[in-house]
Amino acid sequence: MGGGKNSAMQPIAAHSFPALCLDKTALLLPLPQLASCGGGIAERLLGLLTSSAVRKGSLEKMQFQRCRTDMLFAINRRVRADKPVQLTLMAFPFKVPNPAKVGPRRVPDLAELAALVQLYKLHLKTKSIYPPGLEIHIIHDGSYIANVFGVTPGEVCVYESYFSRLVGALGAKHFIHIHDIQALSHAAGFTSLGQRAARLRSSIRSWQCKAQESEGWIEHFCKTLGMINLRNLPAREVSYLMDHAASGRLPAEYCDLERQVRIAMLRYYLRDSLLHTLDPRPACFPDAIHVTTQCRPFRLAIWLVGRGRSLLPWHGVGVIDRAGKWGVALARDVLSNPSYRPFFLDGEDTPFCYCESISNS
Repeated sequence: MGGGKNSAMQPIAAHSFPALCLDKTALLLPLPQLASCGGGIAERLLGLLTSSAVRKGSLEKMQFQRCRTDMLFAINRRVRADKPVQLTLMAFPFKVPNPAKVGPRRVPDLAELAALVQLYKLHLKTKSIYPPGLEIHIIHDGSYIANVFGVTPGEVCVYESYFSRLVGALGAKHFIHIHDIQALSHAAGFTSLGQRAARLRSSIRSWQCKAQESEGWIEHFCKTLGMINLRNLPAREVSYLMDHAASGRLPAEYCDLERQVRIAMLRYYLRDSLLHTLDPRPACFPDAIHVTTQCRPFRLAIWLVGRGRSLLPWHGVGVIDRAGKWGVALARDVLSNPSYRPFFLDGEDTPFCYCESISNS
């Protein structure tokens, strides 16, 4: 696969790359000024967390008026105890095994680091209102869903370990804590899932029959295709299939792959439904606000990398544009653009990020 040090793209020498030297004093999130707003500390903190710079989606879609009181109570409990406000975030499972999305990379890169920096900014902004700041619990769900998409447990472990190293390199271990969903579920006593799974299967089959070819079903189909292991195919071929999947089907010659995608869809839908039925977070973190990366009713969805940037870090590669802004992009878009050059960390054979040159020359 392309993207290693023998790539046609000319790599940038690590010693000439200053952007990874983070200046903590510059970690300022562009948020509305809340200090002059009425109400107590908890109100102002909730205002920060639900501001458009942080919140993904509309207040109406999250049905904010119906969950506002619970969120405010959760914040108030922490404030009264003079403890950091708790957030949980279930995310960062693994780099999806899709060469058109992430190239050959299997561990976190600048995309994940950009998300961590965004969380650091939110922590600092919170501290300007309430000095204890935030206590963020990131829950890796990769071990729970990996075999649905053809990812090995070993690969998940390596991803999680590397991610933890990024948290340490950022100096954020004092407020960002890492958990694995399997260990958390066991600690919460959620280990007997068989009966619940059996009851859910019939409703899921019904969903498949009713929803097939609908807009929501096609969205699930495209998402599943983008997550299953396609490393055996060239990136260009995978890119073609991703574009074709918008019809809800794959070309006839890929009937076996389409069957594989549909099976994975059902398996993932079952596991996701089980996880929401037996969510260990309320038991493990009763005072936390449980944030998400997807817009859902009664959940606070947040922008992970920046407002308006929907591509999740584990679905893409880290990029730095000409203005020095960090972001996430699909590998196929970067590798086909001659203005991007790969940057390697010492000792690694896949790019940590891609940097846009000022000119194409």
